[in-house]
Amino acid sequence: MLPRDPFYRRPIQTLSFHPHPFWGQPTSHVDWCEANYVHTRYVAEFFNTMSSIPMLVVSIWGLYLCFKYQLELRFYLCWLGIGVVGIGSVAFHGTLHPTGQAIDELGMICASLAFLYVVLEIGHLEARRPWLPWVELLYAVAFAIAYFTSPFFFPIFVAIYACTVLLIIHQAYRVYQHYQKEESASAVWQRCLFWTAALGYPGGFLFLWVPENALCPFYPEIFQRLHLHALFHIVTTMSPYCYVVFMTYHRCLMLKRDAEHRLGAGLAYIHVKEAA
Repeated sequence: MLPRDPFYRRPIQTLSFHPHPFWGQPTSHVDWCEANYVHTRYVAEFFNTMSSIPMLVVSIWGLYLCFKYQLELRFYLCWLGIGVVGIGSVAFHGTLHPTGQAIDELGMICASLAFLYVVLEIGHLEARRPWLPWVELLYAVAFAIAYFTSPFFFPIFVAIYACTVLLIIHQAYRVYQHYQKEESASAVWQRCLFWTAALGYPGGFLFLWVPENALCPFYPEIFQRLHLHALFHIVTTMSPYCYVVFMTYHRCLMLKRDAEHRLGAGLAYIHVKEAA
């Protein structure tokens, strides 16, 4: 019996267009709209894989800035989380194996927890919730156990991750209100960064991710050419990038560090004038 995909092909009629795919036939629990092994036998979903690489680029850039400006560990973890998601996404879409899928999806959960910690503790010089990292660690472990023991956990993963993202946006909006009525250049930067971050992820999900998965079963010839999931990767790279930059500036203000927004290689970043 042919495997059934939960999103767009019921059943999957053509697993791979190359007769000898390097990674074998797909065995991941999810197979996306992009046709498999069309451009090369070494990459299952070519465009979905290539569009994941910017996550690695911004992760390395962010980690470099953390080191250069001696930022707190929490920001290292945010940038590292984006990089892990990028590695997982490349592995997932490049191979369509369960290992790559697990790295991608568990990496998304861990990265979101790092982002959540940052926004919850952003306004306090000393941690107001010293127990929070331990709670998040236990949550991540419990999530991983449920992930590997339930064969139908993917829809639950999507729902839990979406709720975490919405919570982060809600909490970040409270930070945004500090800049809502200011007219300084820094406040304008912060407003732009916030709205890019806050609208990027939900917008990408609603207008790229959902339409592809909902309509690809009915119009596969069209949606396999649109590469909406690859575009979703680009949008959801810029969204967390802007979030971390937004939070970095506000944290510098809380720590009374002299910081300003700058552009480097077309990307906004926070320049700290004096190392900690």
